[in-house]
Amino acid sequence: MKRTITANISGIVFNIDEDAYEKLHRYFQNVKHHLANEVGSEEVIADIENRVAEIFREKQKDQRQTITLPDVEEVISQLGDPGQIGGEESAKDAGEKKKYTYEPETENIPKRLYRNPDDRYIGGVCSGIATYIQTDPTWIRLAFVVFFLMGFGLILYIIMWIVVPMARTTAEKLEMRGKKVNISNIKQSVREEFESVKTNLNNLGKEARDNFR
Repeated sequence: MKRTITANISGIVFNIDEDAYEKLHRYFQNVKHHLANEVGSEEVIADIENRVAEIFREKQKDQRQTITLPDVEEVISQLGDPGQIGGEESAKDAGEKKKYTYEPETENIPKRLYRNPDDRYIGGVCSGIATYIQTDPTWIRLAFVVFFLMGFGLILYIIMWIVVPMARTTAEKLEMRGKKVNISNIKQSVREEFESVKTNLNNLGKEARDNFR
């Protein structure tokens, strides 16, 4: 009889059978090793753990259900092998035939509607809708201005602010844009966010220096 291990993944407790736990533990260790020198590695790892927890929660019919080896293998298949993405391969994996391989994304997946935190004036509702339907947020904002003048724009905006969740994690931001939630895209998204913050800080520093000249 297989031993069942209780594991805390991203703040959620799961019951995982021993074989599945060992494979998942090796996978997380491989991810951490691969991302050790990456910019924003801690955020990427946290997003990966969040995604693993989300997938496991979706699979569970109830909290007592045990996560099995096929469940873990499916998660790895979805997220991709970090060693293969980076062109690396551990000594242990070198002699093994890979069951799952990472393939570059060739098409987008169905989008999910979120409020966009990266391009907002108030709650990110307009930008989120614009991202979902692939249009310029300016047009959505103008539409809401018209709705305000007609008398129901404020109520509509507040309702959507309450009902539509904010895209807080990297995985949710990828889903908002219709991108696959895998290690490669998570890494790219976090890297772009760090570059954006760096650029903004450099611009602020330049403006401050110019003002004191």
